[in-house]
Amino acid sequence: MDMSLTQQMSPHGGPPRRRRSLLLAAVAVVVLIAATVGVTVALTGGGDGSHPAAAPPSAPAPTRFGIPSPQPGRSATADPTAPLLLPHPARAASNGVPLGFPHTPDGAASAAVRWTSLILPTGEDRQLDVFRTIETAAAYTRDAPTLREGYREHPLAADFWSTATPLACGVTSTEDADGVSVSVLATLQVGDATGVTGSSLWANEFHLVWQGDDWRLDDIKDVSKTHPLPSGNSRDEYQASGWREFQLA
Repeated sequence: MDMSLTQQMSPHGGPPRRRRSLLLAAVAVVVLIAATVGVTVALTGGGDGSHPAAAPPSAPAPTRFGIPSPQPGRSATADPTAPLLLPHPARAASNGVPLGFPHTPDGAASAAVRWTSLILPTGEDRQLDVFRTIETAAAYTRDAPTLREGYREHPLAADFWSTATPLACGVTSTEDADGVSVSVLATLQVGDATGVTGSSLWANEFHLVWQGDDWRLDDIKDVSKTHPLPSGNSRDEYQASGWREFQLA
């Protein structure tokens, strides 16, 4: 039986005491990078036994704690290998989180890509505020106590930071018009006042549901076998693993 994302990322290993989804997983991954020298298998593995990729030599400059920088402009065509054109959000919440995505699979993919850099630990209050904004009410009620627990168990240094820069994505499944799963491949970096201290490829599958006239985050899982973690971050490597480039509108 494959280990869950949370199990793989846990510094202590072993099964979780109870169902723990994206919140504790996000805390665990950056704590594990910060606590070790270099990149570990636990940071890069989906349940498919992929090996860790080398630290990306020149990832796009991330926008720390913010929306990912737009990808280089390319013309989207009917070619299935062409970049997905991900629609622009209609608005932003008062905390800067993008909202108001179209009720389409591409709209869900746009939300997942733009939220990827926002879900990592940046301080307890900030992270809770982000999840309160993007999650369903039921998911937030379930996950907020776990996030608080994670910060109690693994307090972050005052100069600690983390960021993720999405590289590619893929719509894993469309359950119906109101449920979409989107995989996102990103470069994950953590650091402190001295600069970057750890870097790795990171991949997750976002499950989004349509509620209240917008996409909402319900959970994050291991990436599916249709989008395994590639051996590296070059375009050829991640396209060979089923990932697709995107362009932010």
